[in-house]
Amino acid sequence: MRFFNEFLGVEMEVPDTPTRIVSLAPDMTEMVFRLGLDDALVGVSLYCWRPRGRVEGRPRVGAYLKVVWERLEALQPQVVLTTLGAQRQTTQDLLQRGYAVLALPVPISLAGILENLRRLAAALGRLPQAEAVNRSLVEHLTQLQGALPRLRVYWEVDLGGPITAGGATYVTDALHWLGLENIYGDRSQAYFQPDDQETRDLAPDLVLYEPKRSRNPQPERWAARLRERLQMDVPIVVIPHDSLAHYGPALIDEVLPDVARQVREAVTRGQQAGV
Repeated sequence: MRFFNEFLGVEMEVPDTPTRIVSLAPDMTEMVFRLGLDDALVGVSLYCWRPRGRVEGRPRVGAYLKVVWERLEALQPQVVLTTLGAQRQTTQDLLQRGYAVLALPVPISLAGILENLRRLAAALGRLPQAEAVNRSLVEHLTQLQGALPRLRVYWEVDLGGPITAGGATYVTDALHWLGLENIYGDRSQAYFQPDDQETRDLAPDLVLYEPKRSRNPQPERWAARLRERLQMDVPIVVIPHDSLAHYGPALIDEVLPDVARQVREAVTRGQQAGV
């Protein structure tokens, strides 16, 4: 099948139903499983771990931004999956080496996740499966809409340093969908390093903190360090690594329900403590 990728401006040949897929993007790795093509997934990146318990054991062909070309060549993929944004140069390198590449954009909304799944399914001959998955995701979104009180929230992810999200991001859309308000939601920047004093001045009611991956999770210690750095006496909810930072389907039907639960519990504790 000839497939034109409008984001790359190139046309390439992709088998109607590929039997050898390599995914370098965690969101697309998860989508391959959701589309029922996991038997065709012959290689992934070091950052691909969803769905937990099913992706383990797959050959790792590199990190998010670095490919071990010898490993990739040995797998002889019919198509390589990437995301744009940070992986744009990796995508160009793959194209120059003659690989068929399906690259999709980083979504700026929850609807963008559904659209990306449909785009990938169209290229891989799995549209009926995508429609079924998306129907389920929409049902979850319906149940989650406005699930939380209107709290002003500061979200931070540790990517080797603090990063937060501006308005035109799926993170802000996800928070707003739950009923929360991103204190940086009026920013035109997508992702940026925040200024701690400005964060204090914006006076959030709650902090959502996403640490780096760790073999020894220490949520209470992480929260204490962040509270000391920010100098704010507000509830801090430490959510698991790669929660809101993940923009695959699991964000909708796994992450957001868990975030909603943790925020409710934090609000209840704060009320009981008089915070």
